[in-house]
Amino acid sequence: MTHLEGSSNPILKYLFYAEYEDGSGVTQSPDDTSKTDPKRSAFFDVDQEKVSAFYLIGAHHSYSVDLKDGHFEINGTSFRFHEEGEFPKDAKLRLIFFRRHKHDFTSDLEEKSHSIVYRLGWQTNTAYGRNIQHVMEID
Repeated sequence: MTHLEGSSNPILKYLFYAEYEDGSGVTQSPDDTSKTDPKRSAFFDVDQEKVSAFYLIGAHHSYSVDLKDGHFEINGTSFRFHEEGEFPKDAKLRLIFFRRHKHDFTSDLEEKSHSIVYRLGWQTNTAYGRNIQHVMEID
């Protein structure tokens, strides 16, 4: 995993690192700009089919999801939201990651506050087509 000291961008509290199955990965830049398309966010550069683990790293806390076995970590402490056997061991876990922005405005339409909630997790489908999702929300 690549170490990030947190974002210098006052809006982004956490930056991501997407680790691929081969050990390489993509690090989010503090300005959140794609290296391949400057009009897009850095997440555009992530090959989601190859991600094996995904990290959110801030100045004081780190969060991750492992897409091989579905466990999560907060500051290095591992835990699961699922029970053993909830999905087949060979199931393909797909990354869930997005930021939800909330803006509060005055009656004059001036922004009073802006907050971001990060959503990090995985989803898969059972042999019977049931969709399973486990996601943590980070303020």
